[in-house]
Amino acid sequence: MEAINVGQLSNHFLKQFNTDLAKEMKGDCVFINCPMQPPLDDEFRVVVEEIVSLQDSNKRHLIVMLETMGGYMETVERMVSVMRTHYSKVSFVIPNHAYSAGTVLALSGDNIWMDYYSVLGPIDPQYLDGSGKSLPGTGYLAKYEELVEKINESKSKNTHRAELAYLISKFDPALLFHIEQGIDNGKTLIKEWLPKYKFRDWKKTEHKRKIVTSKMRINRAEKIATTLGNAKKWHSYGRGITMKELRGAEIKLMIDNFGENTNLNHLIRNYHGLCADYYGRIPGYIHSKIGIRRVFNEKNS
Repeated sequence: MEAINVGQLSNHFLKQFNTDLAKEMKGDCVFINCPMQPPLDDEFRVVVEEIVSLQDSNKRHLIVMLETMGGYMETVERMVSVMRTHYSKVSFVIPNHAYSAGTVLALSGDNIWMDYYSVLGPIDPQYLDGSGKSLPGTGYLAKYEELVEKINESKSKNTHRAELAYLISKFDPALLFHIEQGIDNGKTLIKEWLPKYKFRDWKKTEHKRKIVTSKMRINRAEKIATTLGNAKKWHSYGRGITMKELRGAEIKLMIDNFGENTNLNHLIRNYHGLCADYYGRIPGYIHSKIGIRRVFNEKNS
């Protein structure tokens, strides 16, 4: 008889953590730890369709534990389409961080669960540099706008000759357009999804108990999208926006605190911690009660 190994033991506990968390939150559970870029959307579709085909699937509620540095809005849009085709309710759990496109994805949910350590991020679409490395787009856009402003404000044509030369040689109009469109797309998706999903049960205002109208839901979504899309406010791509800030007077977003529930906190941190530790070297994966599904192969990782 062959002795049990570390891999078998870890996978056993991970499946058990997934099952326990799904039972506690009354739904099907997946953990996505991956950049928001193809082929994540394709792989996610396969995983979800496999889960809903099982007899013990809870087809009403999907719980998505999410960890990501961000990526592309198009990938997020297709993933939301998959979720909403198969589930009427979607909840996001953020044990650590979900930046940029990951933030937009989380804002498509009916509920968002965080604790004091969790962070979302500003809307900041990525682009690929010459070496194929993903970089934050708003930094590129902000530098372009800074140089243009200096040149336009100059009283002498020769004052900013170096900046003008750099502008001409380094900035790609097509890339600038792509970044601007990515930011606008992120805002548009937030303005569409918040009223449709997260705000749909928002019936009365918290303090004055006024009846909430469709226009009020749309206006609140627009303000949130504008705030999260303001690169100058957040200063950097990696700037984390905490639960306290999201709940605060400016954004006013309802966030559930899993840290206040001892059992739920224990389940989430155990599941996330073991996944992050055991699968830490894998560049992107989806874990569910079916097991792990790697997003990238050797060619695209």
